[in-house]
Amino acid sequence: MTTKPGLSFFLILMLGVAPAAAARQTLQALPELSSARLLNDLQCFVASPPGSGDSMTIGLVVRSGSAFDPANKGGVAYLTARMLGKSTLDRTSEDIRKELDYLKATLEVQSDWDGIRILLRGHSIAFERLLLLLYQIVCEAKFEEADFAAVRADLLAQLQAPEDARQRARGLFEAELFRGTTYGRSMRGSPASVKNITAGDVRFFHRRHFSPDQASLVIVGSAPPELVLQKTRRIWGVWVRGEEVPFTFLPPREPAARNIFLEDDPGSPAAQFILGNLWPGRGEPQFYPAMLAARILQERLTLALPTSLLTVAAEGRRLQGPMFIQGQAAADQAIGEISRILDAVEAFKAAGVSPEETARVQAQWIDEFNRTTRTADGICTLLLDAELYRLGINYLATFPDFVKRSTPAAIKEAANRYLLGGGLILIVRGPAATLKAQLDTLGTVQPLKR
Repeated sequence: MTTKPGLSFFLILMLGVAPAAAARQTLQALPELSSARLLNDLQCFVASPPGSGDSMTIGLVVRSGSAFDPANKGGVAYLTARMLGKSTLDRTSEDIRKELDYLKATLEVQSDWDGIRILLRGHSIAFERLLLLLYQIVCEAKFEEADFAAVRADLLAQLQAPEDARQRARGLFEAELFRGTTYGRSMRGSPASVKNITAGDVRFFHRRHFSPDQASLVIVGSAPPELVLQKTRRIWGVWVRGEEVPFTFLPPREPAARNIFLEDDPGSPAAQFILGNLWPGRGEPQFYPAMLAARILQERLTLALPTSLLTVAAEGRRLQGPMFIQGQAAADQAIGEISRILDAVEAFKAAGVSPEETARVQAQWIDEFNRTTRTADGICTLLLDAELYRLGINYLATFPDFVKRSTPAAIKEAANRYLLGGGLILIVRGPAATLKAQLDTLGTVQPLKR
């Protein structure tokens, strides 16, 4: 079993121009989709991809993630996800492991801000046993004190280990970008917050947030859909729903100006930097032209800074997410690098995009999406996305249309609004003695301590 943070729609662009072949598209055969809403309000989907063979992926998404962590107990959702599969009412962790081995199946749990996903991969011929095993792991989970102590100790060891420089910069950036909201902390929590968490907190989170009316089940494989839905009703229909937990979080605020923060790292010869702002939510219409603008920015930055090792990334969430450009450079060259990035972004926003460039980047994105729909895993992931973000039952079919609706004018508008438009957050970490004077030329610099 593997457990890891999930990224629901996270684009990472390593700068480099994609080959023209990526723009070529072929007609994509979409899977037949059957659906049913059980009496307990669990939404179920069965997809039968053509030529899928015997592989099957069963996925469940619960629409409560780290955003619901209590204020002083960050990490509860993450710990709850990591506890799934440890034990159930009738099975020990050893029993679960043996059943997974017998079924030649794997279990993966993903946790992010918006939800928790549980993916069980196996063979279609054993779909009934897979459905039962997943039900027991999710709905009959036991959170034993000994298991909890071991999982919490492992998480604390990770949190107390030396941080990767890039990950630290990312954490500092999001803490400032989302300051004052539930997103202004780490999904895994901090050493102090994790020490506050008890097994009782994990049990409460599971009891309060794991409810059929706040979840969706997706089964992708070659088993007969009618039979799969029949067995699903029998197994999952007994899951008792709880009280609805409203999603009422304070939205983040756009940076009002250029906010520059410097964290002194006197012994480092290099500087880490990350700059960015808020990004449209996953379900907002502006999400599509904004993502296309980010892809085009990738190419423009590659041309402007061909020797730079930069990452452009954007994350769609239920509320606004982050968009950022991250890199590193020698301490005496970092501010010049940042200035060139800012100039390149402004030049791109002023120039706009041509119809030909728009069509090419649209085709690339649609082709990537189509490749995802060629596997049971990919289809399951996309359908879980559609349910988590309320993108519609026909999301697999409508995605290309949403992408193609983004005109050059809409992409230019999105670029000016979302690509370092207006205010931004800039985090620089390195030797302050080298960086401070140069950084002052970009705006007022605030020291950063965390």
